[in-house]
Amino acid sequence: MRRLAGGLIFVGLSASLTAQVIDRPPPQQPSQGRGGSGGGFGGVGLSFSLGKKKPKVKTLEQRDADIPDALTDQIIIVTAGTAADAGRITRAGGVTLIEATPLEAISRTMIVAALAPGDSVAAATARLEGVRGVEWAQPNQLFQPLGKASLPKRFTLHGVTPATARVSGTIAMIDTPVDARHESLKGAVVQQTVYSPDSAPAIHGTAVASLLVGTGEVKGIAAGARLISLAAFAPSKDGTGLSQTRYLAKAVNGAWSLNPHVLNLSFGGNPDRLLASLLDAVRTRGICVAAAAGNGGAKGKVLFPATHPASLAITAVDEKLKPYTWASRGTGIDVAGVGVGLLATVPGGYRQVSGTSFATAIISGALLRLPACSTARNPGAMKQQVTALAQDLGAKGRDPIFGAGLFRLAIPAGKKK
Repeated sequence: MRRLAGGLIFVGLSASLTAQVIDRPPPQQPSQGRGGSGGGFGGVGLSFSLGKKKPKVKTLEQRDADIPDALTDQIIIVTAGTAADAGRITRAGGVTLIEATPLEAISRTMIVAALAPGDSVAAATARLEGVRGVEWAQPNQLFQPLGKASLPKRFTLHGVTPATARVSGTIAMIDTPVDARHESLKGAVVQQTVYSPDSAPAIHGTAVASLLVGTGEVKGIAAGARLISLAAFAPSKDGTGLSQTRYLAKAVNGAWSLNPHVLNLSFGGNPDRLLASLLDAVRTRGICVAAAAGNGGAKGKVLFPATHPASLAITAVDEKLKPYTWASRGTGIDVAGVGVGLLATVPGGYRQVSGTSFATAIISGALLRLPACSTARNPGAMKQQVTALAQDLGAKGRDPIFGAGLFRLAIPAGKKK
């Protein structure tokens, strides 16, 4: 078992779905404070409207919940063969074919198969590894978005943008489906492909999208950029969602094919061999990747894909630069971003959001302004530059709470790192 935010398990569905956007009544606008105060973000400006007094905001303490590591009735098989080989391989391995999907990024085919009653993933893996053409077999693991929303009370994030300049370029996100018709996203260029079994717009993905490219009440840090939503998480009743290796593999392969400048991964789980291979291909192609570290608290480990070498692993701090209560800790964290108490767009309105998911969105959007991502297409240089420019927080030097420190695009004049 691992600790992840709760959600639904979806099995037995295949084929990518066309995104559907549902019409809703106009969203209720959040109330505005009359005063204002600003917070520095090391070259990326934050401005909050808090009124004369700091509002009483509903407290959110998001922790990862217990769910199984993987589905117990399915297995994933990776082969260098084609989809035409799937029938032979599954028959020889004593499993039932669900679907076979070419993954061009790694020149492999992903086969998803069902286990017979009484069979186990371990036993099926042992059989399949002896079948001709099988490179490896693995569990169909479960992954969860790393953030949650609560209702806001008189708290408005007016802008998370460097000055007022809009940016160009393309950023992709793998998350729940986005409500692209929301008032705060109507001026944005959003392309969406849904790989999960449910195309209904959901809270988590819509919130991340607004923080990236929002144009209305929520001003995205990458406003002006093109957003590609690769929806691989099926929404759940709590507004988060759950995904599997099979859907995420299609989405990462899609990101490789579309070749954005930046890829936002606001989810986490256990290390996954197939997804790791795909992320290797993403890095080789020159796509900068930002991933959420996790919300496991002081004793929580940094989750995959943040642990993958391609990823910039991001934790969350509040506007006072204090660590998010439930942010995971570990040597794998690279930098910290503001990700607590942010106003974000959700289907039908707005919510206050907190978690490493949303800190990741802020940093992903800002990476479009970094030449290593926008022009040089050099993820390795990006990681070196970001950690070198970070504002040291907490214990001197790199530490397991803040990593290299607060993310920033430049060191302010007259200041030291």
